Amino acid sequence: MTEAKAGSVYTKSRLRVLWLLRSMTGKFMKLNKIIAGVIVSLVLLASTPFILGLIWPRINDVSTGATPQYPDIQPQKFNQPPEKVLDAALATAQAMDWEILETDRNQGTIEAVATTRLFRFKDEVTVTITPEAGVTVVNIRSKSRVGKGDLGTNARRIRAFQAELAKRL
Repeated sequence: MTEAKAGSVYTKSRLRVLWLLRSMTGKFMKLNKIIAGVIVSLVLLASTPFILGLIWPRINDVSTGATPQYPDIQPQKFNQPPEKVLDAALATAQAMDWEILETDRNQGTIEAVATTRLFRFKDEVTVTITPEAGVTVVNIRSKSRVGKGDLGTNARRIRAFQAELAKRL
């Protein structure tokens, strides 16, 4: 073999090796990106409960005046007769698309089920209306049937109910 031919073969072999290294490096780079993406995803997934816990307390049962995590949610007081407040509360529950299970006018209670929009979870809601010292007091309890936390859904439901009831009275 002549020296020129040998140099040409050497150059071609060298180019093939470089091409192989470059193509393998590209594959390793893609693999590194995939591995990094998986690690980042796992870290985010593992930290989600912690992050959500910073935003909302991990509870699924909220009652007016009895849930320290929501000190702003207190019983409402109205200068109206209990019967009128009960009628307004019932109309409010119906307007919020709650499924009314039972209304007891003697006890002043409304038992209902509220359904969340996104996942269609069923939450139990109890509205209690009692006369106290010349005013009518409205207490509400909203409790999720499933899970340990509600991401603030029960508190938002009570606040919305209270705002709508106040408008009606």
